[in-house]
Amino acid sequence: MKTKTRNWLSFVLFVVIFGGLLCTATFTDFQVSAFLTAKSLSAHTYLTSDTFGAAFEALGSDPVYIGFAFAFSILFWYCYRKKSLSAAPRTIFAVIMAVCAYIANYVMVTDTMDYVQEHVMMIEHSNLTTPGWMLLINVIVACAFWALGLLAVRNFTDAQIEALFKVAIATLAFLILSTVVLHLIKGPVGRIRFRAMNLAEFDAAHPEYKDAYGFSHFARWYEHHGQWISKDEMATIFGTTDALKSFPSGHTNAAGASYLMPMLNDALKIKNKGVRALMWIIPVVITGLTAVSRIIVGAHFFSDVLVGGTCAFVCMILCREIIVCKGANVKAMFGK
Repeated sequence: MKTKTRNWLSFVLFVVIFGGLLCTATFTDFQVSAFLTAKSLSAHTYLTSDTFGAAFEALGSDPVYIGFAFAFSILFWYCYRKKSLSAAPRTIFAVIMAVCAYIANYVMVTDTMDYVQEHVMMIEHSNLTTPGWMLLINVIVACAFWALGLLAVRNFTDAQIEALFKVAIATLAFLILSTVVLHLIKGPVGRIRFRAMNLAEFDAAHPEYKDAYGFSHFARWYEHHGQWISKDEMATIFGTTDALKSFPSGHTNAAGASYLMPMLNDALKIKNKGVRALMWIIPVVITGLTAVSRIIVGAHFFSDVLVGGTCAFVCMILCREIIVCKGANVKAMFGK
């Protein structure tokens, strides 16, 4: 199949599949959440007791931190080996990249352990107090991941590091872009989470907030309400301050960072069809499992996870096309 035909077919399939799923989600959001949370979210509770849901709540957002760590590790070795630069700037840039790689690993470990602690203690994430000994463990574990990451990338040849430089830049660009887009949407939309409505369906201790209770506040993804409850009121009613940030899904968007894998096909010129296919299949599976888990725990609706994951995918395609492929696929679609 010619490149032009394949690219157009891929584009049309994407539009049709995404459009069909979004249309389906628009009319089935509440029903899907009610079905998937039936055995994992007890009445009047916020945190799930479901093992699968809790596991992906802790690990689901790790790909975005791994993506940042991977990109900074590549940039560390790129700077370190760049002989065209004089020793001083090369060392400075390399150290900065190494520090950034460590920070990404530390945030990943801390975020994961906070979610683990949340489900062990059944205290909402934002209300946790992390003991000093756990912070020390986080530092040590992050150091181990940081060292392993740098050592793994070290095995690439100079030519491969040069090729992966563009992937590192594209990865940073698409991760930052997708994260910014996500947060620019969350606040203005102000969609209430399923588990927030489930928790506050009735609370006799705070009758003054009765207008915020119940599933009657369910809203579709395209309805914009903003942050219609103050943070203090949210903390009182729901025990958290992000109850109105259901759309889009941040966890699914973060899991979508795994879409950096297909760019390795381009940079390393992988020819094996099975390996190339796996580079697409693995991130689809990771993102899909995270998406399902977010609905199971009541944190998001079908449309939330669909848009969250798709946002990461589209940002990856855009940055890959501009930085890695230099517009080759677009030129093939519209060229002779």
